[in-house]
Amino acid sequence: MRPFAAGTERDLADAVADWARGLTPVIAEAEKAGAIPRGVIADLGRLGVLGMTIPERDGGLGASSVAFALVLEELAAAWPSLSVGVAVNSGIVAGTIVRHGTAEQRAQLLPRLLDGIGLGAFALTEPTSGSDAAALRTTARRDGEGWRIDGRKQFITNARYAPFAIVFARVGEADRVVASRPGAPSPAHAGITAFVVPLDAQGVSVGPHERKLGLHASDTSALVLDGARVGAGAVLGEEGKGFAMALAGLDGGRIGIAAQAVGIARAALSVARAYARDRKQFGRAIGEFDGVRFPLAELEARLAAARMLALRAAWLKDRGRPFTRQASMAKLFASEMAQKATHAAVQTLGGNGYMRDYAVERYARDGRATTIYEGTSEIQRLVIARSLLAA
Repeated sequence: MRPFAAGTERDLADAVADWARGLTPVIAEAEKAGAIPRGVIADLGRLGVLGMTIPERDGGLGASSVAFALVLEELAAAWPSLSVGVAVNSGIVAGTIVRHGTAEQRAQLLPRLLDGIGLGAFALTEPTSGSDAAALRTTARRDGEGWRIDGRKQFITNARYAPFAIVFARVGEADRVVASRPGAPSPAHAGITAFVVPLDAQGVSVGPHERKLGLHASDTSALVLDGARVGAGAVLGEEGKGFAMALAGLDGGRIGIAAQAVGIARAALSVARAYARDRKQFGRAIGEFDGVRFPLAELEARLAAARMLALRAAWLKDRGRPFTRQASMAKLFASEMAQKATHAAVQTLGGNGYMRDYAVERYARDGRATTIYEGTSEIQRLVIARSLLAA
Protein backbone atom coordinates (compact mmCIF):
# COMPACT_ATOMS: atom_id res chain seq x y z
CA MET A 1 0.00 0.00 0.00
CA ARG A 2 1.20 3.50 -0.81
CA PRO A 3 -0.84 6.09 1.12
CA PHE A 4 -1.44 9.37 -0.70
CA ALA A 5 -1.13 7.66 -4.11
CA ALA A 6 -4.17 6.71 -6.16
CA GLY A 7 -4.27 3.74 -8.51
CA THR A 8 -3.71 5.85 -11.64
CA GLU A 9 -0.68 7.48 -10.04
CA ARG A 10 0.84 4.11 -9.22
CA ASP A 11 0.05 2.86 -12.73
CA LEU A 12 1.90 5.80 -14.26
CA ALA A 13 4.93 5.17 -12.05
CA ASP A 14 4.86 1.45 -12.90
CA ALA A 15 4.79 2.25 -16.63
CA VAL A 16 7.83 4.49 -16.25
CA ALA A 17 9.59 1.77 -14.24
CA ASP A 18 8.96 -0.73 -17.05
CA TRP A 19 10.41 1.69 -19.60
CA ALA A 20 13.39 2.55 -17.40
CA ARG A 21 14.46 -1.11 -17.19
CA GLY A 22 15.40 -0.86 -20.84
CA LEU A 23 17.98 1.83 -20.07
CA THR A 24 20.49 -0.58 -18.56
CA PRO A 25 22.52 -1.06 -21.78
CA VAL A 26 22.75 2.72 -22.24
CA ILE A 27 23.77 3.91 -18.79
CA ALA A 28 27.44 2.92 -18.55
CA GLU A 29 28.42 4.49 -21.86
CA ALA A 30 26.35 7.62 -21.22
CA GLU A 31 27.94 8.09 -17.80
CA LYS A 32 31.36 7.69 -19.40
CA ALA A 33 30.49 10.18 -22.15
CA GLY A 34 29.02 12.63 -19.63
CA ALA A 35 25.75 13.18 -21.45
CA ILE A 36 22.21 11.84 -21.62
CA PRO A 37 21.55 10.62 -25.18
CA ARG A 38 19.14 12.87 -27.03
CA GLY A 39 17.12 9.81 -27.97
CA VAL A 40 16.40 9.08 -24.30
CA ILE A 41 15.11 12.62 -23.80
CA ALA A 42 12.97 12.25 -26.93
CA ASP A 43 11.52 9.00 -25.58
CA LEU A 44 10.55 10.74 -22.35
CA GLY A 45 8.78 13.38 -24.40
CA ARG A 46 6.84 10.76 -26.36
CA LEU A 47 5.91 8.95 -23.14
CA GLY A 48 4.49 12.18 -21.73
CA VAL A 49 6.86 12.18 -18.74
CA LEU A 50 8.32 15.60 -19.55
CA GLY A 51 4.87 17.15 -19.62
CA MET A 52 3.26 15.23 -16.80
CA THR A 53 3.21 18.23 -14.39
CA ILE A 54 1.89 20.64 -17.03
CA PRO A 55 -1.89 21.16 -16.95
CA GLU A 56 -3.98 19.64 -19.71
CA ARG A 57 -5.04 23.11 -20.83
CA ASP A 58 -1.39 23.77 -21.69
CA GLY A 59 -0.81 20.47 -23.47
CA GLY A 60 0.48 18.32 -20.60
CA LEU A 61 -0.87 15.37 -18.67
CA GLY A 62 -1.93 17.38 -15.63
CA ALA A 63 -0.61 14.70 -13.28
CA SER A 64 -0.38 15.29 -9.55
CA SER A 65 2.72 16.10 -7.52
CA VAL A 66 2.33 12.70 -5.89
CA ALA A 67 2.49 11.00 -9.29
CA PHE A 68 5.54 13.06 -10.23
CA ALA A 69 7.31 12.07 -7.01
CA LEU A 70 6.64 8.40 -7.70
CA VAL A 71 7.93 8.74 -11.26
CA LEU A 72 11.11 10.50 -10.11
CA GLU A 73 11.69 7.68 -7.62
CA GLU A 74 11.47 5.13 -10.43
CA LEU A 75 13.78 7.12 -12.70
CA ALA A 76 16.32 7.58 -9.90
CA ALA A 77 16.24 3.88 -9.07
CA ALA A 78 17.18 3.16 -12.68
CA TRP A 79 19.43 6.13 -13.51
CA PRO A 80 19.88 9.08 -11.10
CA SER A 81 21.47 11.33 -13.77
CA LEU A 82 18.30 11.14 -15.85
CA SER A 83 16.06 11.73 -12.85
CA VAL A 84 17.86 14.99 -12.05
CA GLY A 85 17.33 16.37 -15.55
CA VAL A 86 13.64 15.47 -15.53
CA ALA A 87 13.14 16.92 -12.04
CA VAL A 88 14.53 20.30 -13.08
CA ASN A 89 12.72 20.42 -16.43
CA SER A 90 9.31 19.12 -15.42
CA GLY A 91 9.34 20.22 -11.81
CA ILE A 92 10.98 23.52 -11.01
CA VAL A 93 11.08 25.05 -14.54
CA ALA A 94 7.67 23.95 -15.79
CA GLY A 95 6.08 24.59 -12.40
CA THR A 96 7.42 28.15 -12.26
CA ILE A 97 6.09 28.94 -15.73
CA VAL A 98 2.70 27.36 -15.01
CA ARG A 99 2.32 29.44 -11.83
CA HIS A 100 3.71 32.75 -13.02
CA GLY A 101 3.66 32.82 -16.82
CA THR A 102 1.15 34.79 -18.84
CA ALA A 103 -1.10 32.89 -21.25
CA GLU A 104 1.22 33.94 -24.07
CA GLN A 105 4.33 32.78 -22.20
CA ARG A 106 2.76 29.45 -21.32
CA ALA A 107 1.76 28.86 -24.93
CA GLN A 108 5.24 29.73 -26.17
CA LEU A 109 7.41 28.06 -23.52
CA LEU A 110 5.68 24.99 -22.13
CA PRO A 111 5.62 23.02 -25.43
CA ARG A 112 9.41 23.35 -25.50
CA LEU A 113 9.64 21.58 -22.14
CA LEU A 114 7.54 18.59 -23.12
CA ASP A 115 8.50 17.91 -26.74
CA GLY A 116 11.65 15.94 -25.88
CA ILE A 117 14.02 18.15 -27.87
CA GLY A 118 15.70 19.49 -24.73
CA LEU A 119 15.39 20.02 -20.97
CA GLY A 120 14.77 23.39 -19.33
CA ALA A 121 17.24 25.02 -16.93
CA PHE A 122 16.86 27.07 -13.73
CA ALA A 123 19.68 29.59 -13.27
CA LEU A 124 19.81 30.92 -9.72
CA THR A 125 23.17 29.87 -8.23
CA GLU A 126 26.27 32.00 -8.85
CA PRO A 127 29.97 31.65 -7.96
CA THR A 128 29.50 33.92 -4.92
CA SER A 129 25.88 33.07 -4.01
CA GLY A 130 24.86 29.52 -3.26
CA SER A 131 23.04 29.07 0.03
CA ASP A 132 22.87 32.89 0.24
CA ALA A 133 20.88 33.11 -2.98
CA ALA A 134 19.73 36.68 -2.31
CA ALA A 135 23.34 37.86 -2.75
CA LEU A 136 23.27 37.22 -6.49
CA ARG A 137 25.23 39.71 -8.63
CA THR A 138 23.75 39.16 -12.08
CA THR A 139 22.19 42.42 -13.28
CA ALA A 140 19.46 43.30 -15.75
CA ARG A 141 19.13 46.80 -17.19
CA ARG A 142 16.59 48.17 -19.61
CA ASP A 143 17.95 48.38 -23.13
CA GLY A 144 15.55 50.04 -25.54
CA GLU A 145 12.39 47.96 -25.54
CA GLY A 146 14.11 44.98 -23.94
CA TRP A 147 16.72 44.10 -21.36
CA ARG A 148 20.48 43.59 -21.14
CA ILE A 149 21.61 40.92 -18.67
CA ASP A 150 25.15 40.54 -17.37
CA GLY A 151 26.50 37.95 -14.97
CA ARG A 152 27.60 34.37 -14.49
CA LYS A 153 25.52 31.48 -13.23
CA GLN A 154 27.13 28.35 -11.83
CA PHE A 155 26.18 24.69 -11.39
CA ILE A 156 23.27 24.92 -13.82
CA THR A 157 21.63 21.57 -14.52
CA ASN A 158 20.66 20.89 -18.17
CA ALA A 159 22.55 23.93 -19.48
CA ARG A 160 23.74 22.05 -22.58
CA TYR A 161 20.31 20.57 -23.30
CA ALA A 162 18.19 23.62 -22.55
CA PRO A 163 16.24 25.63 -25.11
CA PHE A 164 15.97 28.34 -22.47
CA ALA A 165 16.70 29.03 -18.82
CA ILE A 166 14.86 30.91 -16.11
CA VAL A 167 17.55 33.41 -15.08
CA PHE A 168 17.37 35.45 -11.89
CA ALA A 169 18.93 38.93 -12.04
CA ARG A 170 18.79 42.17 -10.08
CA VAL A 171 17.14 45.18 -11.74
CA GLY A 172 16.95 48.89 -11.13
CA GLU A 173 18.56 50.65 -8.18
CA ALA A 174 18.83 47.27 -6.50
CA ASP A 175 21.41 46.06 -9.02
CA ARG A 176 24.07 47.07 -6.53
CA VAL A 177 24.49 44.01 -4.32
CA VAL A 178 22.71 45.17 -1.21
CA ALA A 179 23.46 41.86 0.50
CA SER A 180 27.11 42.91 0.70
CA ARG A 181 26.24 45.98 2.81
CA PRO A 182 25.15 44.95 6.31
CA GLY A 183 22.51 47.27 7.68
CA ALA A 184 21.37 48.44 4.25
CA PRO A 185 17.76 49.67 4.32
CA SER A 186 16.74 47.60 1.29
CA PRO A 187 16.17 43.88 1.75
CA ALA A 188 18.88 41.67 0.31
CA HIS A 189 16.52 40.30 -2.32
CA ALA A 190 15.35 43.73 -3.53
CA GLY A 191 14.97 43.95 -7.29
CA ILE A 192 15.53 40.27 -8.04
CA THR A 193 13.52 39.43 -11.15
CA ALA A 194 13.02 36.26 -13.19
CA PHE A 195 13.74 36.33 -16.92
CA VAL A 196 13.24 33.67 -19.58
CA VAL A 197 16.47 33.65 -21.57
CA PRO A 198 16.84 31.58 -24.75
CA LEU A 199 20.25 29.97 -24.67
CA ASP A 200 20.82 30.85 -28.30
CA ALA A 201 20.30 34.56 -27.55
CA GLN A 202 23.05 37.04 -28.35
CA GLY A 203 25.50 37.33 -25.46
CA VAL A 204 24.70 33.93 -23.90
CA SER A 205 27.26 31.14 -23.75
CA VAL A 206 27.52 27.85 -21.90
CA GLY A 207 30.65 27.40 -19.81
CA PRO A 208 32.71 24.25 -19.31
CA HIS A 209 31.02 21.05 -18.26
CA GLU A 210 31.71 20.48 -14.56
CA ARG A 211 33.60 17.33 -13.58
CA LYS A 212 31.61 15.93 -10.67
CA LEU A 213 31.93 13.14 -8.13
CA GLY A 214 28.72 11.56 -9.41
CA LEU A 215 25.75 12.15 -11.72
CA HIS A 216 28.21 12.13 -14.59
CA ALA A 217 25.62 12.05 -17.37
CA SER A 218 23.64 14.93 -15.87
CA ASP A 219 24.96 18.13 -17.39
CA THR A 220 26.14 20.74 -14.91
CA SER A 221 27.66 23.83 -16.52
CA ALA A 222 28.03 27.56 -16.07
CA LEU A 223 25.95 30.10 -17.97
CA VAL A 224 27.76 33.25 -19.00
CA LEU A 225 25.62 36.29 -19.79
CA ASP A 226 27.73 39.01 -21.38
CA GLY A 227 25.36 41.70 -22.53
CA ALA A 228 22.68 39.09 -23.20
CA ARG A 229 19.69 40.76 -24.82
CA VAL A 230 16.10 39.65 -24.34
CA GLY A 231 12.79 41.26 -25.21
CA ALA A 232 10.34 43.03 -22.95
CA GLY A 233 8.27 39.86 -22.74
CA ALA A 234 11.12 37.94 -21.15
CA VAL A 235 10.12 38.99 -17.62
CA LEU A 236 8.39 36.12 -15.83
CA GLY A 237 5.94 37.23 -13.17
CA GLU A 238 6.29 40.67 -11.61
CA GLU A 239 9.43 42.74 -11.80
CA GLY A 240 11.24 42.65 -8.46
CA LYS A 241 9.28 39.64 -7.21
CA GLY A 242 11.65 36.97 -8.47
CA PHE A 243 13.17 35.91 -5.18
CA ALA A 244 9.88 34.67 -3.74
CA MET A 245 9.32 32.87 -7.05
CA ALA A 246 12.70 31.17 -6.75
CA LEU A 247 12.02 30.03 -3.19
CA ALA A 248 8.63 28.63 -4.19
CA GLY A 249 10.29 26.72 -7.00
CA LEU A 250 12.88 25.31 -4.62
CA ASP A 251 10.15 24.15 -2.23
CA GLY A 252 8.64 21.98 -4.95
CA GLY A 253 12.08 20.90 -6.14
CA ARG A 254 12.93 19.58 -2.69
CA ILE A 255 10.09 17.09 -2.92
CA GLY A 256 11.62 15.87 -6.16
CA ILE A 257 15.05 15.50 -4.57
CA ALA A 258 13.56 13.54 -1.69
CA ALA A 259 11.95 11.22 -4.23
CA GLN A 260 15.27 10.86 -6.05
CA ALA A 261 17.01 9.98 -2.79
CA VAL A 262 14.38 7.34 -2.10
CA GLY A 263 14.91 5.81 -5.55
CA ILE A 264 18.69 5.78 -5.17
CA ALA A 265 18.51 4.19 -1.71
CA ARG A 266 15.94 1.66 -2.83
CA ALA A 267 18.05 0.51 -5.77
CA ALA A 268 21.24 0.28 -3.71
CA LEU A 269 19.53 -1.71 -0.97
CA SER A 270 18.00 -4.03 -3.56
CA VAL A 271 21.46 -4.89 -4.88
CA ALA A 272 22.74 -5.35 -1.33
CA ARG A 273 19.87 -7.68 -0.35
CA ALA A 274 20.41 -9.89 -3.40
CA TYR A 275 24.14 -10.02 -2.72
CA ALA A 276 23.60 -10.84 0.96
CA ARG A 277 21.43 -13.80 0.00
CA ASP A 278 23.87 -15.18 -2.58
CA ARG A 279 27.31 -14.43 -1.16
CA LYS A 280 28.70 -17.23 1.01
CA GLN A 281 31.33 -16.76 3.71
CA PHE A 282 32.22 -19.07 6.60
CA GLY A 283 29.93 -21.68 5.10
CA ARG A 284 26.72 -19.66 4.93
CA ALA A 285 25.08 -16.67 3.24
CA ILE A 286 26.38 -13.38 4.64
CA GLY A 287 22.77 -12.24 5.09
CA GLU A 288 22.54 -14.65 8.00
CA PHE A 289 25.03 -12.58 9.99
CA ASP A 290 23.50 -9.87 12.18
CA GLY A 291 26.23 -7.43 11.23
CA VAL A 292 24.96 -7.58 7.65
CA ARG A 293 21.22 -8.05 7.97
CA PHE A 294 20.47 -5.65 10.84
CA PRO A 295 21.76 -2.51 9.04
CA LEU A 296 19.75 -3.50 5.95
CA ALA A 297 16.63 -4.05 8.07
CA GLU A 298 16.92 -0.66 9.74
CA LEU A 299 17.51 1.11 6.45
CA GLU A 300 14.50 -0.59 4.87
CA ALA A 301 12.39 1.01 7.62
CA ARG A 302 14.05 4.40 7.08
CA LEU A 303 13.46 4.07 3.35
CA ALA A 304 9.73 3.59 3.90
CA ALA A 305 9.64 6.59 6.23
CA ALA A 306 11.46 8.76 3.70
CA ARG A 307 9.00 7.83 0.98
CA MET A 308 6.08 8.72 3.23
CA LEU A 309 7.60 12.13 4.02
CA ALA A 310 8.07 12.86 0.32
CA LEU A 311 4.55 11.77 -0.58
CA ARG A 312 3.04 13.73 2.30
CA ALA A 313 4.72 16.93 1.09
CA ALA A 314 3.55 16.22 -2.47
CA TRP A 315 0.02 15.50 -1.24
CA LEU A 316 -0.08 18.85 0.60
CA LYS A 317 1.21 20.65 -2.49
CA ASP A 318 -1.51 19.08 -4.62
CA ARG A 319 -4.14 20.45 -2.25
CA GLY A 320 -2.76 23.97 -2.18
CA ARG A 321 -1.78 23.71 1.47
CA PRO A 322 1.49 25.01 2.99
CA PHE A 323 4.27 22.48 2.44
CA THR A 324 7.56 24.37 2.81
CA ARG A 325 8.46 22.73 6.12
CA GLN A 326 7.29 19.31 4.97
CA ALA A 327 9.35 19.56 1.76
CA SER A 328 12.46 20.45 3.74
CA MET A 329 11.80 17.64 6.20
CA ALA A 330 11.41 15.18 3.33
CA LYS A 331 14.59 16.31 1.59
CA LEU A 332 16.63 16.36 4.78
CA PHE A 333 15.53 12.92 5.97
CA ALA A 334 15.56 11.20 2.57
CA SER A 335 18.91 12.57 1.44
CA GLU A 336 20.63 11.72 4.72
CA MET A 337 18.99 8.29 4.67
CA ALA A 338 20.35 7.72 1.16
CA GLN A 339 23.88 8.35 2.42
CA LYS A 340 23.46 5.64 5.05
CA ALA A 341 21.78 3.27 2.61
CA THR A 342 24.42 3.53 -0.10
CA HIS A 343 27.19 3.23 2.51
CA ALA A 344 25.56 0.07 3.88
CA ALA A 345 25.18 -1.32 0.37
CA VAL A 346 28.86 -0.78 -0.42
CA GLN A 347 29.84 -2.36 2.92
CA THR A 348 27.59 -5.36 2.25
CA LEU A 349 29.34 -6.01 -1.05
CA GLY A 350 32.75 -5.40 0.52
CA GLY A 351 35.48 -5.10 -2.11
CA ASN A 352 32.97 -5.69 -4.88
CA GLY A 353 30.99 -2.68 -3.70
CA TYR A 354 33.98 -0.50 -4.49
CA MET A 355 34.18 -1.76 -8.07
CA ARG A 356 32.38 -0.31 -11.06
CA ASP A 357 31.14 -3.73 -12.11
CA TYR A 358 28.50 -3.34 -9.41
CA ALA A 359 26.06 -0.44 -9.46
CA VAL A 360 26.27 0.41 -5.77
CA GLU A 361 29.45 2.47 -6.14
CA ARG A 362 27.64 4.68 -8.68
CA TYR A 363 24.58 5.00 -6.45
CA ALA A 364 26.87 6.03 -3.58
CA ARG A 365 28.46 8.74 -5.73
CA ASP A 366 25.19 9.90 -7.27
CA GLY A 367 23.31 10.00 -3.99
CA ARG A 368 25.83 12.31 -2.35
CA ALA A 369 24.53 15.31 -4.27
CA THR A 370 21.04 15.02 -2.79
CA THR A 371 22.31 16.51 0.49
CA ILE A 372 23.67 19.55 -1.39
CA TYR A 373 21.65 20.81 -4.34
CA GLU A 374 18.51 22.92 -3.95
CA GLY A 375 19.58 23.63 -0.39
CA THR A 376 22.10 21.72 1.71
CA SER A 377 21.06 19.65 4.70
CA GLU A 378 22.13 22.57 6.87
CA ILE A 379 19.80 24.92 4.98
CA GLN A 380 16.94 22.42 5.39
CA ARG A 381 17.49 22.42 9.13
CA LEU A 382 17.40 26.22 9.05
CA VAL A 383 14.12 26.25 7.11
CA ILE A 384 12.56 23.72 9.48
CA ALA A 385 13.76 25.56 12.59
CA ARG A 386 12.45 28.91 11.36
CA SER A 387 9.08 27.36 10.65
CA LEU A 388 8.92 25.67 14.04
CA LEU A 389 9.91 28.77 16.00
CA ALA A 390 8.05 31.41 13.99
CA ALA A 391 5.87 33.66 16.15
